[in-house]
This record gives sequence, C-alpha cells and structure tokens, in this order.
Amino acid sequence: MNHTEMELERPEEYVGQAVLKIDDTRYTVNIEEVEAFISHCKKFMPLHHNSDFELMTQEISDSLIEFTRGDVTMEQIRPQLLFLREVGFLLKGLLTPVEEN
Repeated sequence: MNHTEMELERPEEYVGQAVLKIDDTRYTVNIEEVEAFISHCKKFMPLHHNSDFELMTQEISDSLIEFTRGDVTMEQIRPQLLFLREVGFLLKGLLTPVEEN
C-alpha cells in the first residue's frame, strides 16, 4: 500500500476535529497528540488542575532567571521567557473539565 492509498483510521470521537486557520493555512487540531502529550506529562509532573501546566512553565522561567550566567542580559532571555508564559497560558486553557449534569 503506498501513501496515497493509506487512510488514517480515527475513532468515531475524533471525526469532525477542529480546524484552525492561521493566515491562509488550515490546520487540523491533532487531538491524539494532545492526549499523548498529557499522558507523557503525567509521568513526571502532577496534573490535578489546569494550572499545573502554567505552574511548571513559571518554575522553568524562574529557574532561567535565577541560574542564567551573569553575562546574559534579561533582554537576551526575554523571548524565551515570554514564550514560556504563552505556553503556560495555552496549556492551562487546553483542557476544560466537562461538567456532568
């Protein structure tokens, strides 16, 4: 079977996944990858609340600031710190508990 004949099997719950459009490019939200990411993270960090992701990125950010060599300025590591902050916000909002009625 070549690549053009291959079809990705998806469980029924993944049919109709969200599609994001960024600029002029459309992207499928890969829910399987999100699940794998969360599963891997649970192996080395607590995931009891959405804020656990944000807390982890803040701890990394604090460590960068604390342990950066004296010859590195804040402006040099600022992009990395801002990226970590954004990743923390993204991950915090990634999961929303489903309220059961």
